[in-house]
Amino acid sequence: MSVTDELLAIYARRGAEAYFGEAVTMLEHGLQAAYFARAAHAPDALVVAALLHDIGHLIEPVPDRIADWHSDAGHERSGARWLAGRFGPEVSEPVRLHVPAKRYLCATDPAYLHELSEASAITLKLQGGPMSVTEVAAFEAEPCWRDAIVLRRCDDQGKLGGFKAPDFESYRPLLERLARTARPARAVLFDLDGTLIDTEIHTDAAISAVAAQHGVGDFSLPHTETRGRTWTHVAETIRAQTAVAAPAAELAAAMLAHWKAAVAQVHEIPGAAQAIHAAAASGLHIGVVSSSPRSVIDYFVDKLGIGSCVGPQARIGGDAVRVSKPDPEGFLLAARALGVEPTDAVIFEDSRAGLLAARAAGMRSVFITCCAAELPGNAALATATCTDYRSLPPGFWRGLAAGTMDLAGKSFT
Repeated sequence: MSVTDELLAIYARRGAEAYFGEAVTMLEHGLQAAYFARAAHAPDALVVAALLHDIGHLIEPVPDRIADWHSDAGHERSGARWLAGRFGPEVSEPVRLHVPAKRYLCATDPAYLHELSEASAITLKLQGGPMSVTEVAAFEAEPCWRDAIVLRRCDDQGKLGGFKAPDFESYRPLLERLARTARPARAVLFDLDGTLIDTEIHTDAAISAVAAQHGVGDFSLPHTETRGRTWTHVAETIRAQTAVAAPAAELAAAMLAHWKAAVAQVHEIPGAAQAIHAAAASGLHIGVVSSSPRSVIDYFVDKLGIGSCVGPQARIGGDAVRVSKPDPEGFLLAARALGVEPTDAVIFEDSRAGLLAARAAGMRSVFITCCAAELPGNAALATATCTDYRSLPPGFWRGLAAGTMDLAGKSFT
């Protein structure tokens, strides 16, 4: 999938949503901002930044109504991370700074504050209000601060109801020209269940067994509610869909115990351990990020014989995060523990929740399909796909580390 096709898929899903109280949709807002950037004779990279400056709102869930916001969404940071994985800093940096640019203008241009739309005025309070003198100086020290000001002005202009700007497809040549292709990776982060070990069938069995113990026979959940999810999430879903009254913590513990007993002799995904050793030998840092508890990660790291490749600090379980996948917190914690930027990490995942988390973290992803469900839909979320680790080509890990392995749109079978 090309960068443009990836973006079109995102906007197809959420671009028609209203733009937080303004007279335009999310897509219309981006198209109008890009139009005004071109009208201002902005460089091509800044036109793309204007087009995509609110991508962070589209890759992470936020309340539809501004009145329901209780804290800043931080969309400029998540959006910049995502863009930095696909474009150079001349695109991602103005996006990262476009919210600070609003705060800067409010502090330095007396008229600007009164020009803000009602929605922008509300979010300004959540974003910290006008900058202090110290913050103004720090902002002006940013290499791309002037571009961010231009982007901010285009952002403010792009809220015209009924104004039809050129469509998204018209930007394809520009997007493809500016998009990065291959680039070096410094770390590889692996999911556990269904990615390193073949356990998903045991997950379904544990859910059915515990539901049956509480009087609900033949119970199952769709894979979107189980793959890449914590046992607590599964337990809360069972409670919501049935008359089971047992506490979620009790249900989660029972399912985990049932699952642990069943997977004692579980097999690895073909080639998984060998792949991790090869990746580490190529100089890549390795992490394991799972919705399972840390104790389960430790057990299978030892069982697979990869303990020398995966340091204790890079084993992030569901009990280490506040919000589990599809939130990117686990992946971001692992990247921080390994000392790498999110855009320098590649994720191996088998679940929709995990692939969405990788996107939100701004990381490239490889979808492992041998144990996965909903293949076409999930493949569209990933940078690349592969059947299992045996299907990766010779020199894959060395190429990933060297920046000669272009993952975009690849299918390794």
